[in-house]
Amino acid sequence: MKSVIELKNVHYSYKSGNDESTVGVKNIDLDIKQGEFVVLLGHNGSGKSTLAKLFNGFLLPDVGDVIVNGINTKEEKRIFEIRSKVGMVFQNPDNQMVASIIEDDIAFGAENLGIERNEIIRRVDWALSAVGMLEHKKHTPFKLSGGQKQRIAIAAILAMLPEILILDESTAMLDPKGRKEVLEVVRSLNGQGMTVILITHYMEEAVSADKVYIMNEGEIIDFGTPKQVFGNYKAIIQAKLDMPVASRIAHMLKMDGYAVDDCLTVEELAEEICRLL
Repeated sequence: MKSVIELKNVHYSYKSGNDESTVGVKNIDLDIKQGEFVVLLGHNGSGKSTLAKLFNGFLLPDVGDVIVNGINTKEEKRIFEIRSKVGMVFQNPDNQMVASIIEDDIAFGAENLGIERNEIIRRVDWALSAVGMLEHKKHTPFKLSGGQKQRIAIAAILAMLPEILILDESTAMLDPKGRKEVLEVVRSLNGQGMTVILITHYMEEAVSADKVYIMNEGEIIDFGTPKQVFGNYKAIIQAKLDMPVASRIAHMLKMDGYAVDDCLTVEELAEEICRLL
């Protein structure tokens, strides 16, 4: 698989008016492959959102390089090309809505790309179908639930045909039902070949990822498969995160001397307990 996003020794600091700076991220090296489902985990202020803005050139590194589809984000003349391939969905869907009718909202980004009208109509229907919201296309978005609004925000990005979808804490304001709706859409898109980067502090959302990165104080302190990362209890504690319930119980059983494997889901934990019995 080819690399779609590479970061090489990336550092970025936020500058203030009195010449002081605050570290956003430091010593970052990562490699995201085409079609992967990657999760960035970390508490507030750990550097996750800074990293997301570096991925599509909203921010440029002070040191190091960010390569997106073979293009360095420092190549100013090609930044539009990068952003057309990397779509980002933010925490509050209301901040991304620009029209009072859903189909107009979905069409907005594609119109700004200069896409021909008939193609825009086709993309709007396709994008709304992809997130299960086609029946709402003539409605206003402002009467929808939080989960439905976030699905509309995702559709608006999909209509621009990105190759990479980044969700920056996009489930943080949703109730469990809304989070479930959005994650089902995201997993479906990833299953169709789209590269997905999910930024979150909900550990359960990382269970089905291909690769998980844990961030703390601007650095990546661990990465690997979900089972590898959740098995590193020290890194979880250092990052001030809570382990998924199944992983936490499996860890407690291990500490008490029981020979159980690391678990990601309740189903896996139940199998391990049945095996012990």
